[in-house]
Order: sequence, then C-alpha cells, then structure tokens
Amino acid sequence: MEKCKKLIPAVDIIVFAATTLAIAGVFYEGMTQKWYDAVGILVILMDYSFLPATLLHLFTDRKQKTVWIHVISLLMILAAVVMKIADIEYPAITLTFWYFYIWFVYGIPVAKRAFSKHAVSCCMNS
Repeated sequence: MEKCKKLIPAVDIIVFAATTLAIAGVFYEGMTQKWYDAVGILVILMDYSFLPATLLHLFTDRKQKTVWIHVISLLMILAAVVMKIADIEYPAITLTFWYFYIWFVYGIPVAKRAFSKHAVSCCMNS
C-alpha cells in the first residue's frame, strides 16, 4: 500500500502532462484546420494513462474524501466504454468536458504539491 501511495505523485504528473499535451494538440489542430497523427497518439496516451491512474487512486484513496472524484471518473470511463461498444457517437462537448475533467482532476493535486514545496522553500530561504 505504501509503495502505491509513493507512486501517486508521479502518476498524477504523467496523466496531467499527457492531458495537457492532448488538449494543446487538439487546440492546434483546430487552429490550423489540419489533422495530425501525433495528436491522436497524445489522446490515446491521455486516455490510457487515465484508466490505471483512476484505479490506483481508488485503491489508495479509499478512506479519503477525494475517493468520490475517482468513483465518478470510473463511472465516466465505464460510460465511455459502453458508448464505444454500442457504437454511440460522442457529442463534441462531451469530449471537451472529458479532456478538461481529466486535466483538472490531475492538475489540481500536481499544482498543490508544486506550490506547497515552492512556498516551503521560499519561506526557509528568507
């Protein structure tokens, strides 16, 4: 259990970075009005890093208040899989919500850890 908890910061960074790159790639595609194969790869990296990160968080955070965020994430993943299997097309707004949901869920803890370390080091040096 402790080994899994030590993995959480690194996993959060990986998911946040993959999501940031995917969002930037989709935005760039929209700006240039062209399709780039690399953006598809970035989206796949985002999606396939989100699933194991969610499962890891469910396992390690089960006694914390934040576990509900990851339960919602798992329900969203299950809904996406069911829609894919049923060949139901995703509305564009759903994909936008998906990208930014993942970005915020994993970006907020990364930012908190980064700023808390920075604040501590700034105060120690004063």
